[in-house]
Formats: sequence, C-alpha cells, structure tokens
Amino acid sequence: MKHILLLFALLFISCSTPRQATIASRQTIADGVEVIHANYTVTKDGEQLPTKLFIMDVTLSDKVTLLATVADDNNSSIKPTVELQTAIAPISKQLEAMQTNRPNIKVLGGVNSDFYHIKRSNMVCGAIYRGGECLKGEIDSAANLFVILKDGTARCMTAEEYAAFDKNLIAEAVSGRQMLLNDGVPQSEETRLEPRTAIGVTKDGKRAFILVGDGRRKEYSNGLSYADMIRIFSKLGAYDAINLDGGGSSSFCLSAGDGKFAPINRPSDRAGERFVPNGLAVVVLQ
Repeated sequence: MKHILLLFALLFISCSTPRQATIASRQTIADGVEVIHANYTVTKDGEQLPTKLFIMDVTLSDKVTLLATVADDNNSSIKPTVELQTAIAPISKQLEAMQTNRPNIKVLGGVNSDFYHIKRSNMVCGAIYRGGECLKGEIDSAANLFVILKDGTARCMTAEEYAAFDKNLIAEAVSGRQMLLNDGVPQSEETRLEPRTAIGVTKDGKRAFILVGDGRRKEYSNGLSYADMIRIFSKLGAYDAINLDGGGSSSFCLSAGDGKFAPINRPSDRAGERFVPNGLAVVVLQ
C-alpha cells in the first residue's frame, strides 16, 4: 500500500501539467485501511487553484469491508418509489446508528453515495442492497453501481452489466452516475469543477479507493472535474471508478470517539452536513 501511495505522490509532483498533488498526511486507521489528505492543484480559466483531497485506501479482506448505510441503520427507511418518503440523515448519524446497532463490527468512517430526489421524495436514483437484501432494485437510465459481492470483492458495474448480473451474488450495493474508468479506459473529459465523491476499485476487486474533493470555496478548495478524478484514480491503481453524488452532499466522515462520527472535510452547504438517504461505511468485522 505504501509503495503505491509513494508512487502516487511522485507521479503527481513530477508531472509537467498544471494539475499536481502532494500528500499532506496519511494515517493507518486499521489493518488495510489508510486515510490520506492531499493538496491538489486545478486550473480554471488559466488560473491555478487549490483543492483538498480526502482518500480512504481500503484493502478488502475477511476482516475489512464496505457496507451500505441508511438512516437509523433501518432498511425500511429506503422506499422504492417516489410516492413514498425515503428517510434521510447526515452520513455521520448513519455511521453512528450502524455502530450502535451492530456490536459485531467496528465502523471506521464513510462517505455519502447515491444521487436522490432531493427536497421531494428523497428516493435514491439507483439500486441499494444491504446484507444481500435488495431494498431497491430499479435504477434510472443514468445510474451505475458500486457493489460488494458475497465473496468479499468489489466491483463498479454499469447499468447494462447490472441488468445481466446474478443478483444473488450481491451483498452490498449503492449507486452513482457517471463511469469515470471502465476496464481501465477513461470515460469523460469534463472539466467543470465541483465538490465530488467517487469510488474506484482495482482490477482484482480486492482494493477500493474512496475519494472526496472539497469545492466551492476559492481560497480553500475548488473541487474536481471528472478528468481530475480519472487521473487521480488511474495513479492510485484503480481499473474501474464511478462518480457518486457530489456538491453539498459530499461528506467524508471518520470516528470522533465515543461512538460519534464527524466530517473531516468541509461540506459546501452553509448548514454543514447534508441529510442524505444512504452512504458507504468502511468497517472492520469483529
């Protein structure tokens, strides 16, 4: 893990393009789980601007995995149609509820995930699975998925792949929209800067990279484009990656002690953490 992260830093520092990254700090928070803070430079209208990156590098194993989170850790909070109201809660509170309800795991942290019908029904736009149970199987035409299979490996899956896939193999799943990398091939060159949340996986599915880039604060952090995220995931070693919900929803939370969690990034909404329907937690199985 450290070898690849060092390579990540060297590649970004030595790059002749205006987009560069330097690792500000990194911390191992469990065996196979490392948190990295990095300073990244983006270019907008010829001006070089800062962006703060938050990365969780997760080696999946029989002890470490990712689980879908929902409000109150309650599966019934997810509704399959817009006629019903899906419950929402900040990611920090979703993590706290999961930790309280599940003494057999240690929750390390997590991020937001699915796009949703904000300020309406809050229905998630994609599919969500928890513990092998499908809470919502239908996806909109733009959705793609991140899944943890029952064998413990991870995949980023297009809508077409999901349609043909054996759903009985899925343990956990949340959805995003734009594929950033598909079989190692970049899928977008969009350069619009926004706060972002995204996830990538290695070709063997045994490692996941969770990324949040803060934005909408010019002097502090200006966000990421799809092209930026593709470049970052490629340098980290991801083979597939998808964009999750961003903007004011982007939240990167870690344990704050005593069963509490808090964002270590700066969500762009003035009120702080946004209430969202679901997320992804990094956990250690006890």
